[in-house]
Amino acid sequence: MICAELQSPELRKDFTSVNKIAGKSVDPGNAVSRNCVLEHVVLHIVHDENNGISRSNLGCGISALHGPMLLSFCLCMVNVLISACQKISDFGKKPFAQNSLPVLIHSAERAIDPDIGAACIQFLFSAVYHLKSAVLPYSSDLLKLALKFLGKESEKEKIAGVKLMTALMATEDVIPESILSEGLLEARSLFSSISLTDPSLDLQQLCNKLMSCLT
Repeated sequence: MICAELQSPELRKDFTSVNKIAGKSVDPGNAVSRNCVLEHVVLHIVHDENNGISRSNLGCGISALHGPMLLSFCLCMVNVLISACQKISDFGKKPFAQNSLPVLIHSAERAIDPDIGAACIQFLFSAVYHLKSAVLPYSSDLLKLALKFLGKESEKEKIAGVKLMTALMATEDVIPESILSEGLLEARSLFSSISLTDPSLDLQQLCNKLMSCLT
């Protein structure tokens, strides 16, 4: 349904409520689409566990769940976005990126639960791979986020950071060389630290392989 919405010009309206949650303002000149199902899915991922989201926030006549969100449901919503990301047409890639990436980047940065943070990074990894140049406006934020997760405590979050960094390194048209070159210096330092001190042997070996790609 998300892919169908992004294919339909008649459904293109201002999509502002989700971006406001992420502290982002939308340029009216970009004519970012407001897509009911996509908005519904994204808002469930960024749901405020204390206050809930009202029907007016969601739009489209869809009311949000109130009370704490179940972790499994939130992860399911992330998987919905990953699936849509893999199937989206070229026509829908840019609006899909505009409507989802800023919020998921914000959610990953603020996530308290490692599972939620890692899931958001998994979506962003998929977005870098499938959306290609549509993620270019968010390349700097994606790089900073990958570096941040490489420095996390949990193995799951570190692995997520490694995967996102690998995707950014492998996709030439996503990050300008001037931005990537600075990030790679920090990434190499973090890879080295993980390969020497992390208790996970698999993670050590993975970071060793990535360091060899940077030499």
